Amino acid sequence: MKKLAFYRLMLSVWHRLPLFILYVFVYIIAMAALMNFVTMHLFINLDSAIRTPAYDDPARMKELLLELIQSNSYIYYCLVILLLLVVIWLISRRLPLSLPRALYACPADEHDKLRCLKYYLLWKAVFLLLLLTAISTFWLGAFLLMDPPVLAVQVSLTFFTIIAFSLNPDPGNRKEALKACPDMVTERSSATFVSIYWSALLLLENTIFYSLLCTVSSFTWVHAAWWIPVLLLNIYLAKRHITPVLKTMLDYEKLYFPVEKE
Repeated sequence: MKKLAFYRLMLSVWHRLPLFILYVFVYIIAMAALMNFVTMHLFINLDSAIRTPAYDDPARMKELLLELIQSNSYIYYCLVILLLLVVIWLISRRLPLSLPRALYACPADEHDKLRCLKYYLLWKAVFLLLLLTAISTFWLGAFLLMDPPVLAVQVSLTFFTIIAFSLNPDPGNRKEALKACPDMVTERSSATFVSIYWSALLLLENTIFYSLLCTVSSFTWVHAAWWIPVLLLNIYLAKRHITPVLKTMLDYEKLYFPVEKE
């Protein structure tokens, strides 16, 4: 099941590789433009006694810009990570959790199908984490911040963010079935939508966390302690909803409705 889930994920990635490359390319262009805008904004807000002489001295201008970037490194770091999380979310939407249709026809029991889905979820989470780390390293030289209080919150947030992003089930042919026969499709359990709401919640949590890094002079264990309720909430959501969401994909008839072709 490990190999089956891995090969299926890699096949999905391969088929959508041009789109993923486009996402990353647009992200790089947008990030470069955003960083340039932030740098110019910081430069314009400098004291005129420091800023004005630099216009006529390229060496001083370069030195001043480097000082600005270094002194405001957290702003650049947070912008890179937050915008990248949106790109990772978009990529995850294109890789829904799914079972090979052959498993619905073969005599595989529910345990085997569920195990395949769990391996798919694992491989997908690993893929997204590697992608997040690689692009962050390209921009920043590293993804994780080594300050212990920051690291503790960042690791927990990243872990649950990647899990939530990965937890989007295969929609099957619900869209076609809704058009052909709206009464045929009943609303799925709220557990199957947890990936949307939980992902939105985690994007909000990441935005608050990285914004806090930019505003406080030093992120201490006192600040980190405020994230304990958030951590407990994420643990609760993961424990309560991961397996139910996966189980919604075990029944072929609930994913692929018998829609007659025109």
